[in-house]
Amino acid sequence: MILFDTSILSRVFRRRRLGPQERQLHATFEALMQSDAALGLPGIVLQEVLSGLPSEKAFRDLRAKLLGAFTILPASVDDHVEAARLKNLCISKGANVSGVDCLIAATAIAGAHELFSADKDFEAIRRHTNLKLFEDHGVA
Repeated sequence: MILFDTSILSRVFRRRRLGPQERQLHATFEALMQSDAALGLPGIVLQEVLSGLPSEKAFRDLRAKLLGAFTILPASVDDHVEAARLKNLCISKGANVSGVDCLIAATAIAGAHELFSADKDFEAIRRHTNLKLFEDHGVA
């Protein structure tokens, strides 16, 4: 399954002006949505993407889109424990990554999923773990 990070969904659903990198991410997102690939969201990503919307209507509309398009993967207790271990590991290697990013990574690693993200913190996590990052191999 390909899991999406907040960094991708916020660019797709919230940004109005798109630069070249955002256009490429948007094209890859659209291609994945049209594909037969299994697509998912860590539960914390669902929460992050739905937070801070300007109206209840915007919240309801985006909620319906996300719940209709993605499998939601809530974090387990083991995922939270593994996220703490990942954060400690990364810090010991000099990589200051967020606890939320470690939870997203732990969820991806536990299910052997690929993570589609534009957040550079996941590159740091990948260097010290077996996190698999999604790369556009001709999808778009």
